[in-house]
Amino acid sequence: MIQQGAHVLTRTPFKLWPGTFSAAALWWLVPVNVAIVVLHAAGLPALSLALAAAAPLTLAILRRPQRGLLLLAALAPLDGLLVILPVPTFVSGWKQALVLFVVVATFVCPMEARSTRATSRPGWLPGLVALLVLGTASAVFVGGLQAFIGLRLTFFYALLAWAAWRCPLNRAERDRLVTILLGTAFAAAVVGLGQQALGPEGLAALGYEYNVHIRTAGGLLRSMGTFQQAFGLGFYLMVVLLVAIPVVLAQPERLRTKLFFLLVPVYALGLLSSLVRAAWTGLAAGLVYLGYRRFPALLFLLPLAAVALAMAPADFGGAATSARSFGQRTAAWSENVGQVVEHPLGVGMGSSGSALDKASRGNDEGGFVPDNYYVKTVYDLGVVGLWLFVLLLVAIFTSLRRITGLLTGVDAGLAMGVAAMVVAAAVASLTATYFEMFPMDLLFWLLVGVVESMRRSDDAVSVPVPVPLPLPPGRPA
Repeated sequence: MIQQGAHVLTRTPFKLWPGTFSAAALWWLVPVNVAIVVLHAAGLPALSLALAAAAPLTLAILRRPQRGLLLLAALAPLDGLLVILPVPTFVSGWKQALVLFVVVATFVCPMEARSTRATSRPGWLPGLVALLVLGTASAVFVGGLQAFIGLRLTFFYALLAWAAWRCPLNRAERDRLVTILLGTAFAAAVVGLGQQALGPEGLAALGYEYNVHIRTAGGLLRSMGTFQQAFGLGFYLMVVLLVAIPVVLAQPERLRTKLFFLLVPVYALGLLSSLVRAAWTGLAAGLVYLGYRRFPALLFLLPLAAVALAMAPADFGGAATSARSFGQRTAAWSENVGQVVEHPLGVGMGSSGSALDKASRGNDEGGFVPDNYYVKTVYDLGVVGLWLFVLLLVAIFTSLRRITGLLTGVDAGLAMGVAAMVVAAAVASLTATYFEMFPMDLLFWLLVGVVESMRRSDDAVSVPVPVPLPLPPGRPA
């Protein structure tokens, strides 16, 4: 029954739910339980267990899609463990399936899970749409699997920002998101330090492959934690530290804050063990932004880090300061600059980097791996594509800064931390194809969407009540 007044349309008008949500749950759980019994009787216990676990999660996400966003944040850092687990290869598509399911859930969930607050769309949306139109046109022109993969790697996880905009996280869920990031980052760092103890031979015995997952720099093993490569561990810890620092500093009395500062050495050692210098420079740039904006004490961490690096063992210091990899990158850029001159509109979507590698299943030895997202963008989409991408980053950063000024306390800290993440990502992209690395692409759009959607959440931004100005004496109201 539809009520009047403030409770109008508190239930979804879709026919997916017969009556209340509780009745819908009972309605759908009956066939699910029958399917579980049938699968178990057919000798497929693994599938029956998976279905039994997925059924309540599915109903929970359909009722509140925000739970799906939190689930993605919790599981994405663990995706790299699938490499050594005895699971079918199709299981690796779980994240794309879950993203699509969460987006669909935003259209069929009860109305109370959605935001009805009218706000202007994000200012960076036109830039994203323009880049998507250009990328789609390029993909149509190029055709083939590599173009499709290039589109997916570039734009797919932007759907998470849309899902968060439609169903914003409330204050408790945003707090839970930060806790999830801190917990998964700690686990990844501990696993990374354990990998240093195992060594390359021990990792190979677990199922990791040399020159694919197991990599070294200057004779030192590069830890990958729960990811498939060291870049995932380094960049993930970079993002979590930048997002968490302003949040925990806004709540110095909480137990979570005290635990964070107690565990900072573990995060730092995990980051160092990855030997991802792009993550180190990105973290430094993000800390400079946070120090300049609100926390000047953070600026003192940079000279301390430089002194610690200078006092590090010779083998570690040599690997950390070696210019060999940068020389290899610049050589590759010089060899392919002619392609950019010949194709000012780009060689085509997916013509370099991970898209080309995935399309050829790693067998294409002649593919261009730019190790620079700006070079990759101008190579694939030309000067126009590079210009649109840079404008998009600037627009996102500007929007996040503006939102920070509308918030207070923990919410302001989260917005500032995500803005620092954008700064770090822009710097890291100078020496890495940051935005096509999982889960950095997923995490970027998820966090940007969460902060942007706070403008639509009543518990984050209060609606100012206009106060009438006093009239001059003698003037009628």
